[in-house]
Amino acid sequence: MANHEIDLIKDAGVVGAGGAGFPTHVKLDAKIDSLIVNAAECEPLIDVDKILLEKEFDRVAQGLKAAARLTGAKTVIIALKAKYKKAIKVIENFKGDGFSFQVYKLGNFYPAGDEQVLVQEVTGKIVPEGGIPLMVGCVVINVETLLNIAGALEGRKVVQKFVTINGEVQNPVTVKVPVGTPVKVLLDYAGFVPGQGHVVYDGGPMMGKPIDPDTYAVKKTTKSMMVLPQDNIVSIQRNRADGGQVKRAQAICLSCRMCTDLCPRYLLGHDLFPDDMMKRLYKGQLDQEDLEKFDYAYLCCDCGLCELYSCVVDLSARAIFNYVKAELAKKGIKNPHTRKDLHANPFKQFRKVPVDRLKQRLEVDQYPDTALEAFREPVNQVKLYLTQHVGAPSVPVVRKGDRVSEGDLVADIAPQKLGSKIHSSIEGKVLEVGQDYVTIGKV
Repeated sequence: MANHEIDLIKDAGVVGAGGAGFPTHVKLDAKIDSLIVNAAECEPLIDVDKILLEKEFDRVAQGLKAAARLTGAKTVIIALKAKYKKAIKVIENFKGDGFSFQVYKLGNFYPAGDEQVLVQEVTGKIVPEGGIPLMVGCVVINVETLLNIAGALEGRKVVQKFVTINGEVQNPVTVKVPVGTPVKVLLDYAGFVPGQGHVVYDGGPMMGKPIDPDTYAVKKTTKSMMVLPQDNIVSIQRNRADGGQVKRAQAICLSCRMCTDLCPRYLLGHDLFPDDMMKRLYKGQLDQEDLEKFDYAYLCCDCGLCELYSCVVDLSARAIFNYVKAELAKKGIKNPHTRKDLHANPFKQFRKVPVDRLKQRLEVDQYPDTALEAFREPVNQVKLYLTQHVGAPSVPVVRKGDRVSEGDLVADIAPQKLGSKIHSSIEGKVLEVGQDYVTIGKV
């Protein structure tokens, strides 16, 4: 029975609905102590998980039951922010037919939804450096992923995605749309007026990536489309080249160590010291010969606090860490940091960054929470990326001109590789089979 359900989840193409998109059939094929539902909505201004708990908890619970059964979890915990009072009421009123789970109420801090931070908050266990929660007997799973598990066990494929559209738009909203929907369609629906000096991000203001709204499309991992002004602090930092970031750090770092004191990985006991790297830059010690000294860059979780919150002179340790990681990878140097005997910093509980204060720092506190709204715009064409998950790109199984129905397999998992299946999210004809994506249009 368990193998059959894992196969159904695999065949449906279920991956983590936020973050990197780890294939769920692999994540659930393990025996664990604790199954943790990540409903913390790590980034500011994203409402998907909260809304799904309020509107779809019966279905979410079906997926949660299945995940608990498949992993043999002894403890099931739904971790969400205490301020989600409506969602908490729905959960606490749920009649679970004997299905037992706990509710863990988190503070409103960033990055509460980082899975390593979440594991430590909920269980007290610390994931080893460079490791995953499974190493301490835990699996962390996203709310929308549970919804997709429930659908997979009923034979439905992952062809829809919940997305929050927020920022400089006239109608901030959360909608459910076909995977592969052009971002331009979403922005038009939300009342975005182009040509006024804005940047569009896939994700939230802390970890979102700038995208071209005229060519980009919704992925299985997309949770938000954020529109920010070009002169916003987030956009200014993203627009700085790595070389410029290095020169700025060499010139103006104050050696204050705030970037380290607020670093979530440092606070978990990891050997990560952003201030050490910035001080070495100040002394001119970052060159190709010395890069190995900075191999702790691999421990950076890319949360952005050092770049967008802690630094009083507006430097970015994150950008330099990413530069160092890329250069080390070119040299074939892998992460050597795997320490397990970790102890949380005793000041960790006092260094949680309040989300309300963070929003003010990011100049996004004027944007509202969103509500779920039925998406009524026609989606006549979708762009299905072959890489929208952890692992190898999916392999197309269709050709240009083929007709497909919603849910038909478009690309399969590469042989003997980690990956995910991709299905058509609309009925139509295959217009293009490219190196990186498959385009399908209604004709």
